[in-house]
Order: sequence, then C-alpha cells, then structure tokens
Amino acid sequence: MNLCVALEGVSKVYPAGNSATGDLMNAMGGHAPQAGLPSGKLAVDQVTLTLKEGERLGIVGRNGAGKSTLLHMIAGISDPSSGEIRINGKVTSIMTLGVGLRDDLTGRENIYVDGEIQGKSRAEVDTVIDQVIEFSELGKFIEYPVRTYSTGMKARLAFSMITHIDPEILIIDEALSVGDATFSAKATARILEICAKGKIVILVSHGMQSVRDICNRCIYLKDGRVVMDGTPEVVTKAYINEVRGEDEAALMARFAAHVGNRSAVSGYEIDTPVMLSGDGHDHSVRIEAVQTLKVRVRGAIPLANSEAICRIRIVRLDDLLLFQQDFETGAFGEGDGAFGVELEFAPLPLAPAIYRLDVELHDRPVTGTSACAVSSAIFEVYSLSPPAGGKPMLYYPVRAGASPA
Repeated sequence: MNLCVALEGVSKVYPAGNSATGDLMNAMGGHAPQAGLPSGKLAVDQVTLTLKEGERLGIVGRNGAGKSTLLHMIAGISDPSSGEIRINGKVTSIMTLGVGLRDDLTGRENIYVDGEIQGKSRAEVDTVIDQVIEFSELGKFIEYPVRTYSTGMKARLAFSMITHIDPEILIIDEALSVGDATFSAKATARILEICAKGKIVILVSHGMQSVRDICNRCIYLKDGRVVMDGTPEVVTKAYINEVRGEDEAALMARFAAHVGNRSAVSGYEIDTPVMLSGDGHDHSVRIEAVQTLKVRVRGAIPLANSEAICRIRIVRLDDLLLFQQDFETGAFGEGDGAFGVELEFAPLPLAPAIYRLDVELHDRPVTGTSACAVSSAIFEVYSLSPPAGGKPMLYYPVRAGASPA
C-alpha cells in the first residue's frame, strides 16, 4: 500500500452565531469566506496539498495561523467546511498528550488498552511493551495508577505508547518538548527512526531547529493560507525574517516615546545608536539571547573639551540597571570633535525582555543630572528555547569589550 495524504481546496470556518462566542470570533477577524461557506472565523482557507510516502512535512506559522485546525482535519478529529481530504494509510496523532489515558488503570494497562484502540492484538502489544516501558523511563511507576502521575509522566507514557505502535501516518502537534531536555532529545531521535522507515510525518512546531532536523519539506501557514512551500531551511528562514520585521515594527510603535535624541548643551550631539545582531542583521531591535551584539555609537563634542565622557547604559523597562560603562571620548576621537565607540557583547548576557539603550555625553565631573546630550533606543532580547524553572536576569558567562568604531 502506497501511503498518501491529499488535500484539495480544504477550508474550515468556525460559524459565528448570535452569541458572545460568535461576536468574539467576528472581532478576531471573522468574515464571509468564499461562496457556499457560513460567515465566521475562517481558520483554514483553500489549502491544497499532497504528501507521499517518505515525506516529512513541517508546518510553521504564528499562533492562530490555522496549523492545529489543519492537523485536526487530517487526523479526522474535525471535518472541513469545504474541500476534500483523501488519506491512504492509518493516521496516528500526537496532539494533546495524555488526554486519552485512563486514570484508574496502571501505566501498563493503559498500554494494552491503547494497543487495542490502534487495532493491535494483545500478542502484538506484548512484542513492544518492554520497549515502551523502557523508553518512557517510568520504572516502578508503570505499575501505579495513572492518576498518581505528574503531567510530564503522563506525556512521556503517551508519547512512548504512540511511537512504538508502528504508525503509518504520524501527526505531531508541539509534542517534542515532552519531559526534560534528555527525554525531548530521545523523542526527536524516535521520530527520526519512524521517518527512516518511509512513513509520512506531519510536524507542527515553533522550534525551527526541530523542523530543520526532522523534515524534508516545510510550508508556511499565514491567516489559514499556504504562503510558502519548500525546503525547511528556506521556508523557516523566510518565516523568521518576516516575523522579525513584523515584531520590530510593533515594538517600535509600542515604545516610540522611549526612542530619540536630545541635546541639552550646544556642541554636544549623539547619533542614534546602531545595533547589529550576531547574524549580521543591521539596525536590529530584536536580538536572540546569548548571540553576539554590537552597539555602534557616534557623536561630537566641542573641540575645547577633550575630557568628555560617553556613558552607555542598558536598562530594563522596569528601570532595573543591568549595564553601565563610561568611556573617555578622547580615546575614541576621530578628529574635529567627532568620536566613535563600538561596544561588543560576545555573547549578549541579557535574558529575554525589553530593554532601553541610553547613550549620554557628560562633562567632568560626572553627576546623575549632568548629561549634555542623550540618545535612547529600544531593543528586545528573545529566546527560541528559554530555560525552564524561572526567568533569569542574566545568562553567564558575561564578556564585553570596546574598541574605536
């Protein structure tokens, strides 16, 4: 049997009735879709797609783009409002891990029950049950009722059960982050084993590296439509660049009041600081954590003052001071009173948050209110894989250096 998943003009509309829910859907962008469909929230719009044996499809897009809705229709959990879905092969989905577990049964008993649901005989489950238990790392808890399990233990059991029943068409919705980092790596390796057998895998993930590692094809879903279809490297890069641009514009609009230049004393001037991220993205206002960040500062002082101080500060928007350093402008002079400083953080130690970069020119002696000129800019630090267990203020080790610009 040749495995295949084919979608032809598939759309999904969540109807908006005369109710609070309907009003909310309309407020979220509900509109009248193509002829023949009810008005409401159009979650998936005219998607046509064909997957053949051995293809591993990654689906990327923002929250609300329609990714999970599309998976639910392929998995048979919901029906399309229009269009046709044809599937040749048995679909196994990993979406809400642990939902189907029976709390009063032990972990071992749940494995047998799930095997029956998947159409396997008890003898067939017997051949893999030891592998399932070993993979789940539950140890003696496999004989305990599932109601005694933590959320992570349930997720690990559910993932182990599904991926060891030899799925033909496997659908994964953000399930690769189950358990701790070690188990998550095992989960990814297990998915790759399934892929190597020539099965069809459909993966939705906000982890771009997971998509690149596992998939050999990727689509970018936006507002329910497929806007790009190609190799994971090309599509994920295009997605990240577009999202970065949208986020930067939104960030600048939100914090416009914090940005600008001001000269309080004639002859003292500072240009708007230029920030360059480690990936070479100039004038970036969104920087990935623990990547290299360069800050270029240029300005001018009166020729008569060779001892002016350039102070560079990084302040979190709750006014927490995280970095401050003074530089003598004379050491970075470029002639005619002009100076340039390039500050490099390799890596940038700041944890994910929004920050204000302040550059100030001071006469000696420096006091808290003696700024002759000020320039401020806003930037955001983000992380594609933030640490678990809390929000750190800084990542370590911290290293910074300055040189003439």
